[in-house]
Amino acid sequence: MVQQQDQMLGAIQLFQREDGTTSIWDHPNFKSSIALPDDYKPLTRAEEGLELIKRRRLNEEQIMVLKVVADAMCANENQLRRYLSKKISPSVTSKHLKVLGKFGLVERHKCRLAFIEEEGKEVIRPPGPHTLGIGGYKLMNHLYNESNFATSDSWRQDSMAVQRYVAMNEVRCLAVESGSVRGWTWHPFVGGLSKYKKPFAAMRLETEKGELQFLIDRAQMSQNFVGYLQMRLAEFRYIHDRQGKILIDGFTANPMQQVVVISVSSVSMAKFLQEQLRLHTYPFMIWLLIDEWFDEKTGLQDAFAEVSKEGIRRIRLAVFRKKEPPERTESHERPRKR
Repeated sequence: MVQQQDQMLGAIQLFQREDGTTSIWDHPNFKSSIALPDDYKPLTRAEEGLELIKRRRLNEEQIMVLKVVADAMCANENQLRRYLSKKISPSVTSKHLKVLGKFGLVERHKCRLAFIEEEGKEVIRPPGPHTLGIGGYKLMNHLYNESNFATSDSWRQDSMAVQRYVAMNEVRCLAVESGSVRGWTWHPFVGGLSKYKKPFAAMRLETEKGELQFLIDRAQMSQNFVGYLQMRLAEFRYIHDRQGKILIDGFTANPMQQVVVISVSSVSMAKFLQEQLRLHTYPFMIWLLIDEWFDEKTGLQDAFAEVSKEGIRRIRLAVFRKKEPPERTESHERPRKR
């Protein structure tokens, strides 16, 4: 199996983790497809969703879960459970996702690595990512028309987008679990003009000294990530040279500090980027955020690296330390009938 994988990826450089593995959320052979439930009865119009609400076949909790899926764009079930942990239990979250999936309000994706098999069978990797379905997109667009949600068709045409958003949602989820994040925006306008290309995401933290802002982009093995980042950083430099900062729509114009963050899956990829792009030479601060350094107990606290002419150096940001799991405001588990 390993030999077969190596032949397939001969033209693509793999940046493996220190243990010799590659994250599924950055593997070039990643594929995804929609897994429709057996009792699939999809809604295709916003009016049908509104009718379900009116007839109380969709309750407040289910609408809340649907909105969390919409805001996350594409997140796996584990991440959705964690986003909702203050409100409902993991099992209730999964139960609601099944109901929403039945009506086509959300869609679950099954993921695999092409050419990677075990005993002749494709390997499906849970937990499955969830996105808005046809009816879910139309209902959310009606209820929250100021938001910019992704259509269901966009995920069918681009497996790598599924991969990319799940990877970034892990950053978003761990940041939320630190209790320090005060804002997250997907693809915000920057630089004061809509002509500039949008970064993948922006995040802000409130500190005693003021607002700390992060402009975040993702390097992905399946793309020409060096060329992509060169173009992105060149435009950031152009904006910064003229404004002395990079304005982010919806964020304060005078932050305490701004940092451009490049999200990568492994330490080896981070080192390669620094060698190729000499990130320390840009006029703004750049940090690397490394999936391999995520920790179940401490979260993002020790997952960042700063750059210099000597290479990369791991840094500790206590503000991102993961807090203890919060207690839910109330239990929404329903007692079973005897």
